[in-house]
Amino acid sequence: MQNIASTSGENVTIKPKSVLHILSSLNIGGAERFVIDLAIEQRQSLKLNSAILSFGEKDDVLVAECIKNNIPVHFVKGSRLDKIQTFKRVISGFDVLHFHSPFTLLFTCYSPILCRRKKVIYTRHGAEPFNQFKWRIMHKITHSIVDQITFVSNEGQAVFAQVNGWQNKPQSVVDNGILIPKEYHRQLLKQQNLKIKLGSVARMVPLKNQICLLKAIALMPESLANKFEIHFFGNGPCEELLKSTAVKSTFPDNIHFHGMLVDREEIYKHIDVMVVTSEMEGLSIAILEAMARHIPVLATKVGGNPKLVESNVTGQLFNYDDDKALTRLLTDIAENPQLIEEWGNTAYQLVEQDYSLETVAQKYMTLYS
Repeated sequence: MQNIASTSGENVTIKPKSVLHILSSLNIGGAERFVIDLAIEQRQSLKLNSAILSFGEKDDVLVAECIKNNIPVHFVKGSRLDKIQTFKRVISGFDVLHFHSPFTLLFTCYSPILCRRKKVIYTRHGAEPFNQFKWRIMHKITHSIVDQITFVSNEGQAVFAQVNGWQNKPQSVVDNGILIPKEYHRQLLKQQNLKIKLGSVARMVPLKNQICLLKAIALMPESLANKFEIHFFGNGPCEELLKSTAVKSTFPDNIHFHGMLVDREEIYKHIDVMVVTSEMEGLSIAILEAMARHIPVLATKVGGNPKLVESNVTGQLFNYDDDKALTRLLTDIAENPQLIEEWGNTAYQLVEQDYSLETVAQKYMTLYS
C-alpha cells in the first residue's frame, strides 16, 4: 500500500491492484510451485489480480495447474525481438512486476523506462551464486531498476551480497510458505512388517546428490536395509545413474522411480520420511510440503534446511555427502520407528504456526506497496 498526501493534507492509502509473477518456465520445481500457490492466495484472499508470465513452453506440466486454478498465464515466445515486444506489452498492464529468476530479470534491460514506472520485486529462490560475467553485468544494470530484492534464506542473501553487492538496495529474507492441507491422513507404522518409505522429491541434478541416499542404504546390513523402500519423484540428467545404481543394489525391488508427478497428495502418500541430500537449498518447498503432511525430514545442514529441520525434533540434520552419517540416522529410525510419528507431528505444528501461505502473501503485499 502507498500513502499519498491528498490536497486536503490527509494521507490516502492506495493498494496495488495487480501483480505479474515472471518465471523462466512452468516446469515442476520448488519456486514454480510456490509462485502458483502464492498467486492462488493473492487472488482468493487479497483480491489481487495475480497472473504469471512464463518464458517456457505452453505444455509445461504446471500450466494445467494454473488453468485449473484460474490463474492467467502469458507466454513469451519467438525471436528475441518478439520476446521483447511481448514482454513490454504484457508488463504494461500490471502495477507490480515480481521476478523469480535472474534470466527473467534480464529482460528489464530491454525496457528500463517502462519497468521503472512499475514496482519491481526480485526474489532469489536459491543460493546459487550466478557469478559468471554475464550475470554480474546484468545485475549491475538492473540494480537501479529493482525496488526491492528478497531471499528465501540468509545463505542466499549472503552469497548474493558477496557476488553482487547491492548493500544499499532494500532487501529482506521472506520465508516461503505453503497451502496447508485441511485434512491429511497417513498410515502409521504400527505393523512390524510394514516397510518405512523414504522419499526424495527433487530434480535429478548433481546439486541434489540423491546418489547419497542409495550409498547410505548400501552401507546398511541387509536385515536393516530391507526395512526400507525408496521412492524417487522427479527426473533429470542424473536419473540414469540413479537407476543403474538401484539395479545393482541388494534390494532393487525396494527402489521405485515415479518420474515427474504433479499431484502432491499422490506424491506424499508414498513417503513416511523425506530425505533431502542437496549441496545447496533455499527454504525448501518440498520440505515444507512434507512437514505439512506430518512427515519428518532428514536433511543436509545447508541453506534454509536447519531453519525447518531441528535434530531430534522435526527430523535430523547431517553434513552434505556424508553417507555414513545418513546410514546411522536411518538405522536409528529402523530401530525406533515411533520417532517417525513423534517428529512428524512436531513438524506439522511448526509449519502450521510459522509457514502458512496467508502469512507470506501478507508480507509480499507490504513489499508491493
